Amino acid sequence: MNRWLITAGAVLTLVACDQGQKVAGPPPSTNLPAGSTTDAAAIYIVNFDETRTTLDAVTSGILNSGAGVVQYDNFSMVAALATPAQLLTISALPGLEGIYADKQLDWYMLHESVPAIHADAVHVAGITGKGIGIAILDSGIDGLYNADLAYPQHTVQNVKVLYNQNDLFTFGKDAPKPIRKGATLVVENLPNSETSVGHGTHVAGIAAGMGTSSSGYYTGVAPGANLIGIGTGDVLFIFWALAGFDYILDHQQQYNIKVVNNSWGTSGAFDPHDPINEATKQVAKRGITVVFAAGNDGPGQNTLNPYSVAPWVIGVAAGCKIGVVDPTNSEAHCMLDDGSNPLAPTNNEPRAHVLADFSSRGIPRDPLYHPDITAPGVHIVSTRASTGIVLNGADANHDARICAIDPTNQAFYTCASGTSMATPHITGVVALMQEAAGGTLKPDQILNVLTSTARPLPGYAQWEVGAGFVDAYAAVMAVKK
Repeated sequence: MNRWLITAGAVLTLVACDQGQKVAGPPPSTNLPAGSTTDAAAIYIVNFDETRTTLDAVTSGILNSGAGVVQYDNFSMVAALATPAQLLTISALPGLEGIYADKQLDWYMLHESVPAIHADAVHVAGITGKGIGIAILDSGIDGLYNADLAYPQHTVQNVKVLYNQNDLFTFGKDAPKPIRKGATLVVENLPNSETSVGHGTHVAGIAAGMGTSSSGYYTGVAPGANLIGIGTGDVLFIFWALAGFDYILDHQQQYNIKVVNNSWGTSGAFDPHDPINEATKQVAKRGITVVFAAGNDGPGQNTLNPYSVAPWVIGVAAGCKIGVVDPTNSEAHCMLDDGSNPLAPTNNEPRAHVLADFSSRGIPRDPLYHPDITAPGVHIVSTRASTGIVLNGADANHDARICAIDPTNQAFYTCASGTSMATPHITGVVALMQEAAGGTLKPDQILNVLTSTARPLPGYAQWEVGAGFVDAYAAVMAVKK
C-alpha cells in the first residue's frame, strides 16, 4: 500500500485504486470509479503510434463512437470519456499502442538539509538558480500567504487544473462534441492554487523558498529560481498530470523551465508505454529534467515508484541529514533494529545508516530498478500553506517537539518526511547547475554529473541509494562556466 509519511509519525493510507493497467476492451467492473455501474462512462488514456495513424484519425474514431475526447499538444495520446461499449469500439481503431484506465496517483510525504547537501556553499559562491524556471507539479502553491513563495515575484506563474472526473463539459455531452486541449484546462495567474493539502507548498519551499518569513533561516536549495506552480488539488489522476505536463511544454520557453518536480507516483511494474512515462519521455526530449520521488514503500525490495525508474528521469531516495548538527533528530527514521546510533558505523554494522526506513528500494543487481541518487527526506522543515488539513493545523506540537521549529516561525513553516521532500532537493540542485552552466545542460548530462559527484554511502548498494548522497557544490562546480 502506498504511504505518505508526515511528521506526526502517523501513516495515512491513501485510497486504494487500480494500477492504471492497459485494457484491450471493456474494463472489468472493479476498474470503474466507486459507485459507478458497468454502463457508466470513465476516463481512459489512449496511446497511438504516429507512424501508423494520426491525431485527427484517432480523435474522429473516438467521437464517432459517441465518446468524448481531450487532445494534448505535445503527446501521442488523447483522453477519452467512454462507456465500456464505446471503449470496445475505440479499441478496434488502427494504430493504437494501448488504452489505459485513468487512476489516482499518490503524493509521497531546511535549515539543516541545505548544508547537508552543500547547497549553502553554492549560495556563498553567488549561485542561487537565478533565472531558471522550476515547475512544481503538485497540489498547488500558496504564493499569497507565504512570502517565501510570493506571487508573482517568485512564483511567477501559478495555475490550477480545473475539471472534475467524468466532466461532461470538458469532454462534451451532446453532438457536436467539443475538442479541448489538456494544456488549456487550467486557470492561470492565481496567487494561491493550494486549496487543501499543503503538500505542493512544502515541496516548493524546499526547492526554491526564499526564507523571507524566517529572515533567511529556512532558505530553499535554489532561492533565486522562478517557480511555476501546476496545482491539481488534494488528489491527482493521470489525466490531470498529463494536462500539467502539456502546460509545461507549451510554456517552456516563456518561463525558461529547465526542471519539473514530481513528488508523487504509484506502484507496480515499469511500463514504457504508460501515459505518464510517455509524457515524461517527451518532456525530457525537450530538454527539461524530470525528477521523481522513489516512493515511501520501503524498506522491502522491489517497492520503487515505477515512474522513478524510467531511464530518462532522475529517481530520488530519501535519507537523513548527514554531516550537520540536526536538532530535528532525522536519524530516528534511519535507526538500526537495536536502536543504536545510525550515523556511526560499528564493528557489527560497518555502514552508516543514512537511508530512511520508508524510502523505497529497488531490485539487487537489476540495471533498471534502482534510485539514481539520495537526498535528505526526513523531518524537513519548509513552507506552510494557509490552507490544508494534512501538513497544517494539528501538527503544531510535532513541529515544535520533533522538528524544533521556533514558535516565531511556526506560522509559516511546518515539518514533513518522505521521498516527496527528498525530490525537491535534487530539483533545486538542477536549477543551481543550470545557472552555473548558462542553462545549456541536457537532462542526461545533469544525471551523469549528479551521480558522478555524489558522496558514496559505504555498505549500501545501488538498488538502495543509487550513486550515493547528493553533493550540490561538487555538481555545480563540475559544470560551472
